Amino acid sequence: MLNKIPSYTNKILNLLNESGYEAYLVGGAVRDLLLGREPGDYDITTNAKPEVVRDLALTQGWKVVDNLGQNFGCCVVVVDGIPTEVTTFRGEKYGEDAHKPEDVWYCKTLKEDLSRRDFTVNAMAMDAKGNIYDYFGGQEDLANKLLRTVGNAASRYEEDALRMFRACRFVAQLGFTYVEDNPSIGGFGMENTPYYLEKNYKFPVERTKGLSLERIRKELDKMLVAPYASKGLMLFMGTGLADAKCRVKENGNFEEIDILPELRHLVGLKQNPRFHCYDTWEHTLFAIDNSPRELLIRWALLLHDLGKGQDGIRTITDEGQPRDAGHEKRSAEDAVKIFARLRMNKDLAKLATWLVAEHMRFVGLFKIEGNAALLRWLRAEAHSGMFHNNEEMVFAFDKLTYVYLADMGATHAGFNKELMTKARELSAKLMELAREMPVANSDLNISGKEMLEFISKDRIKEAFVYLLERVQNGNLPNSNAELREALQKHSAKAQK
Repeated sequence: MLNKIPSYTNKILNLLNESGYEAYLVGGAVRDLLLGREPGDYDITTNAKPEVVRDLALTQGWKVVDNLGQNFGCCVVVVDGIPTEVTTFRGEKYGEDAHKPEDVWYCKTLKEDLSRRDFTVNAMAMDAKGNIYDYFGGQEDLANKLLRTVGNAASRYEEDALRMFRACRFVAQLGFTYVEDNPSIGGFGMENTPYYLEKNYKFPVERTKGLSLERIRKELDKMLVAPYASKGLMLFMGTGLADAKCRVKENGNFEEIDILPELRHLVGLKQNPRFHCYDTWEHTLFAIDNSPRELLIRWALLLHDLGKGQDGIRTITDEGQPRDAGHEKRSAEDAVKIFARLRMNKDLAKLATWLVAEHMRFVGLFKIEGNAALLRWLRAEAHSGMFHNNEEMVFAFDKLTYVYLADMGATHAGFNKELMTKARELSAKLMELAREMPVANSDLNISGKEMLEFISKDRIKEAFVYLLERVQNGNLPNSNAELREALQKHSAKAQK
């Protein structure tokens, strides 16, 4: 394990030790090393004050960034071009603010410093010789794949409300089971499914009102792309965090906003057992599990069935089973509102909403032979104004095929090898045609400069319209020679 500690971190540890100070790797880096994983970064804790750390680092010619504002007792030491946070042992006291400590002070011992941390698996330290300092059972919890707070959970969450979201995120990243020493409130979800929570806990979600939207959104994004995203999302839903609020600053004033209450009605929402294994919420989790760990795809899948069960969408079949025709349109309408409220990146929001709106289009194409229906769809999208060029459209349809396959794979069809093979073949055929469908003039294999060889400048716009339409309709190959020939014939005919 010592061999995995990078040299730039060892240099800092050794410098502090040789100068008479305690210094340890701390937090997530120790956890990941014990799990045999590559840490994302390495943090150091020490009893040396920031000014001492700075002065020692400068003797080695290392760059130091100190005076980090609210980050009390911390400085960043840059060794070999790589920054490492070095923080002095400290204690904290929280007040009204849901994330910022009301008071911070230096403490004397490593144990005191570790006692303020969130979860036992993050509250361990390691010295330069590889010795582990574990005062709260972190190694045992690692071995048992449990995520547990340091001390009383309610107290930890009252101190820093963001820890509730971090709990969900760590469950999603590590695949661990969340536990508290407090009694649980029973199970949550559908029994006998991979997503069922045998023990569920109620988080003090009223504290989240003081958290910034930016912090919440970052945790949601990390949770969604994690290896065990469905486990984190189940905890997120079961503990009430989806229904919680946070705040955003607009024009100098704070405004309370909802996080994701729109997901709540999916829990326990029955689906037609002819097609579906689970309720709508657990189908959503199953689809996410089936998808690539890409933020765009996973946001689309999280919201893709929001319209199900809503008034005007849900009906009952003659067999007495639920039906949600047109739910994709309602889901997309809800997605627009959610992305706007959460101040999501506009490009991601626009494309994710399109994915939600289009994810059911494959169903009607599944049994149709030939390419005509696929081409009509592609042609309509090329004309829609959604995409600026072929590259953008191909990218979008590529993501859509993943959404479609993940959604289909989360139904009974996912256990039917023949059906899934046909679905993948349909997706491949669609992508092959999409790559050949021009969207803009720039996608044609002819330039305006070339056109000037046989038409006047004032007719170039008209020429592009003519060629683009013919290629999109499949009446003309998109090759330079054939485009030139077609335009010459068209020009000659127009001059008669």
